[in-house]
Amino acid sequence: MLSPAKAKEKILMALSARKLIERGWLTALLGYLIKREELSVRLKYIGDVRLRRTTFGALAITTYYASKCWPKLSEDLAKTGRLLKPQEGPLWLVTALSLASYACRLQASGNRVSIDVSPERVGLEVNGVSVAFNPSCVNFGSLIEIFIEGEYDVSEVLSGLKGRDVIDVGPAWATQPSTSSSTGQGR
Repeated sequence: MLSPAKAKEKILMALSARKLIERGWLTALLGYLIKREELSVRLKYIGDVRLRRTTFGALAITTYYASKCWPKLSEDLAKTGRLLKPQEGPLWLVTALSLASYACRLQASGNRVSIDVSPERVGLEVNGVSVAFNPSCVNFGSLIEIFIEGEYDVSEVLSGLKGRDVIDVGPAWATQPSTSSSTGQGR
Protein backbone atom coordinates (compact mmCIF):
# COMPACT_ATOMS: atom_id res chain seq x y z
CA MET A 1 0.00 0.00 0.00
CA LEU A 2 1.19 3.53 -0.78
CA SER A 3 2.18 5.89 1.98
CA PRO A 4 -0.05 9.00 2.29
CA ALA A 5 2.74 11.15 0.81
CA LYS A 6 3.21 8.85 -2.21
CA ALA A 7 -0.58 8.60 -2.74
CA LYS A 8 -0.86 12.40 -2.65
CA GLU A 9 1.96 12.78 -5.17
CA LYS A 10 0.38 10.19 -7.51
CA ILE A 11 -2.98 12.00 -7.36
CA LEU A 12 -1.31 15.39 -7.99
CA MET A 13 0.48 13.91 -10.98
CA ALA A 14 -2.76 12.52 -12.39
CA LEU A 15 -4.53 15.84 -11.78
CA SER A 16 -1.79 17.68 -13.65
CA ALA A 17 -2.93 15.97 -16.88
CA ARG A 18 -5.93 18.31 -16.73
CA LYS A 19 -3.66 21.01 -18.18
CA LEU A 20 -3.61 19.06 -21.45
CA ILE A 21 -7.16 17.74 -21.44
CA GLU A 22 -10.03 19.89 -22.61
CA ARG A 23 -12.87 17.46 -21.98
CA GLY A 24 -13.19 14.19 -20.06
CA TRP A 25 -10.32 14.72 -17.63
CA LEU A 26 -12.31 13.78 -14.52
CA THR A 27 -13.67 10.60 -16.12
CA ALA A 28 -10.15 9.78 -17.35
CA LEU A 29 -8.67 10.43 -13.91
CA LEU A 30 -11.19 8.13 -12.25
CA GLY A 31 -10.62 5.50 -14.93
CA TYR A 32 -6.87 5.78 -14.40
CA LEU A 33 -7.23 5.39 -10.64
CA ILE A 34 -9.46 2.30 -10.98
CA LYS A 35 -7.09 0.93 -13.63
CA ARG A 36 -9.22 1.01 -16.79
CA GLU A 37 -7.10 0.07 -19.80
CA GLU A 38 -8.40 2.80 -22.15
CA LEU A 39 -9.61 6.32 -21.50
CA SER A 40 -11.36 8.75 -23.87
CA VAL A 41 -10.51 12.45 -23.67
CA ARG A 42 -10.32 15.56 -25.82
CA LEU A 43 -6.78 16.95 -25.81
CA LYS A 44 -6.48 20.73 -26.12
CA TYR A 45 -5.77 21.78 -29.70
CA ILE A 46 -5.52 18.14 -30.81
CA GLY A 47 -8.97 16.58 -30.53
CA ASP A 48 -10.68 13.44 -29.31
CA VAL A 49 -8.36 10.54 -28.56
CA ARG A 50 -8.46 7.19 -26.80
CA LEU A 51 -5.50 6.87 -24.46
CA ARG A 52 -4.12 3.68 -23.05
CA ARG A 53 -3.86 3.85 -19.28
CA THR A 54 -0.06 3.87 -19.50
CA THR A 55 -0.11 6.83 -21.93
CA PHE A 56 -2.42 8.77 -19.62
CA GLY A 57 -0.03 8.04 -16.75
CA ALA A 58 2.93 9.17 -18.85
CA LEU A 59 1.18 12.42 -19.76
CA ALA A 60 0.35 12.98 -16.10
CA ILE A 61 3.90 12.36 -14.86
CA THR A 62 5.62 14.39 -17.56
CA THR A 63 3.16 17.29 -17.27
CA TYR A 64 3.62 17.31 -13.50
CA TYR A 65 7.41 17.57 -13.67
CA ALA A 66 7.58 19.95 -16.64
CA SER A 67 5.04 22.32 -15.05
CA LYS A 68 7.22 22.74 -11.97
CA CYS A 69 9.64 25.05 -13.78
CA TRP A 70 7.64 26.07 -16.87
CA PRO A 71 4.00 26.56 -15.83
CA LYS A 72 2.84 27.48 -19.36
CA LEU A 73 4.87 24.83 -21.16
CA SER A 74 2.08 22.27 -21.44
CA GLU A 75 -0.21 24.89 -23.04
CA ASP A 76 2.52 25.93 -25.47
CA LEU A 77 3.13 22.31 -26.42
CA ALA A 78 -0.57 21.65 -26.84
CA LYS A 79 -0.89 24.68 -29.16
CA THR A 80 1.88 23.30 -31.36
CA GLY A 81 -0.05 20.02 -31.43
CA ARG A 82 -2.93 21.57 -33.39
CA LEU A 83 -1.05 20.58 -36.54
CA LEU A 84 -1.05 16.91 -35.52
CA LYS A 85 -3.54 14.18 -36.28
CA PRO A 86 -5.33 13.14 -33.07
CA GLN A 87 -3.68 9.71 -32.98
CA GLU A 88 -0.21 11.34 -33.15
CA GLY A 89 -0.90 13.84 -30.35
CA PRO A 90 -0.42 11.73 -27.21
CA LEU A 91 2.96 10.31 -28.26
CA TRP A 92 4.15 13.73 -29.38
CA LEU A 93 3.07 15.30 -26.06
CA VAL A 94 4.75 12.56 -24.01
CA THR A 95 7.97 13.03 -25.99
CA ALA A 96 7.94 16.82 -25.69
CA LEU A 97 7.03 16.81 -21.99
CA SER A 98 9.66 14.16 -21.16
CA LEU A 99 12.24 16.37 -22.78
CA ALA A 100 10.91 19.40 -20.90
CA SER A 101 11.13 17.56 -17.55
CA TYR A 102 14.75 16.76 -18.25
CA ALA A 103 15.39 20.34 -19.40
CA CYS A 104 14.02 21.60 -16.07
CA ARG A 105 16.54 19.51 -14.16
CA LEU A 106 19.38 20.68 -16.37
CA GLN A 107 18.31 24.31 -16.01
CA ALA A 108 18.11 23.96 -12.22
CA SER A 109 21.73 22.81 -12.18
CA GLY A 110 22.92 25.94 -13.98
CA ASN A 111 22.88 24.90 -17.64
CA ARG A 112 21.64 27.10 -20.50
CA VAL A 113 18.69 25.16 -21.86
CA SER A 114 16.17 25.72 -24.65
CA ILE A 115 13.48 23.50 -26.15
CA ASP A 116 12.31 23.52 -29.75
CA VAL A 117 9.05 21.75 -30.57
CA SER A 118 7.19 21.20 -33.81
CA PRO A 119 4.96 18.39 -35.07
CA GLU A 120 7.96 16.75 -36.81
CA ARG A 121 10.57 17.05 -34.07
CA VAL A 122 11.24 17.80 -30.47
CA GLY A 123 14.65 19.29 -29.75
CA LEU A 124 16.72 20.23 -26.74
CA GLU A 125 19.78 22.48 -26.66
CA VAL A 126 22.07 22.40 -23.63
CA ASN A 127 25.01 24.79 -23.48
CA GLY A 128 25.15 24.97 -27.28
CA VAL A 129 24.79 21.20 -27.92
CA SER A 130 21.55 20.13 -29.63
CA VAL A 131 19.60 16.88 -29.48
CA ALA A 132 16.47 16.29 -31.58
CA PHE A 133 13.90 13.48 -31.73
CA ASN A 134 11.19 12.49 -34.17
CA PRO A 135 8.37 11.63 -31.73
CA SER A 136 6.98 8.92 -34.00
CA CYS A 137 10.33 7.08 -33.94
CA VAL A 138 10.97 7.09 -30.19
CA ASN A 139 9.99 4.42 -27.70
CA PHE A 140 8.36 5.97 -24.62
CA GLY A 141 10.28 3.67 -22.26
CA SER A 142 13.53 4.97 -23.74
CA LEU A 143 12.45 8.56 -23.16
CA ILE A 144 11.73 7.82 -19.51
CA GLU A 145 15.18 6.26 -19.09
CA ILE A 146 16.95 9.01 -20.98
CA PHE A 147 15.20 12.11 -19.70
CA ILE A 148 13.29 11.45 -16.49
CA GLU A 149 15.70 8.97 -14.93
CA GLY A 150 18.73 10.84 -16.35
CA GLU A 151 20.28 7.99 -18.35
CA TYR A 152 22.17 10.60 -20.35
CA ASP A 153 24.10 13.47 -18.93
CA VAL A 154 24.00 15.58 -22.07
CA SER A 155 27.13 17.57 -21.29
CA GLU A 156 29.20 14.36 -20.80
CA VAL A 157 27.61 12.09 -23.40
CA LEU A 158 27.68 14.67 -26.16
CA SER A 159 31.01 16.35 -25.39
CA GLY A 160 33.18 16.38 -28.47
CA LEU A 161 30.18 15.76 -30.74
CA LYS A 162 29.13 19.37 -31.30
CA GLY A 163 28.18 19.91 -34.94
CA ARG A 164 27.85 16.18 -35.68
CA ASP A 165 24.73 14.08 -36.19
CA VAL A 166 24.51 11.16 -33.78
CA ILE A 167 21.93 8.40 -33.89
CA ASP A 168 21.18 6.49 -30.69
CA VAL A 169 20.14 3.01 -31.79
CA GLY A 170 19.41 1.67 -28.33
CA PRO A 171 21.27 0.18 -25.39
CA ALA A 172 24.73 -1.30 -25.92
CA TRP A 173 23.59 -4.75 -24.80
CA ALA A 174 20.99 -4.78 -27.59
CA THR A 175 23.64 -4.25 -30.27
CA GLN A 176 26.14 -6.84 -28.94
CA PRO A 177 26.02 -10.38 -30.29
CA SER A 178 24.86 -12.82 -27.63
CA THR A 179 27.50 -15.24 -26.38
CA SER A 180 27.08 -18.22 -24.14
CA SER A 181 28.91 -18.76 -20.88
CA SER A 182 29.90 -22.16 -19.50
CA THR A 183 26.44 -22.49 -17.91
CA GLY A 184 24.77 -22.12 -21.29
CA GLN A 185 23.13 -18.78 -20.51
CA GLY A 186 23.80 -15.60 -22.45
CA ARG A 187 25.66 -12.68 -20.87
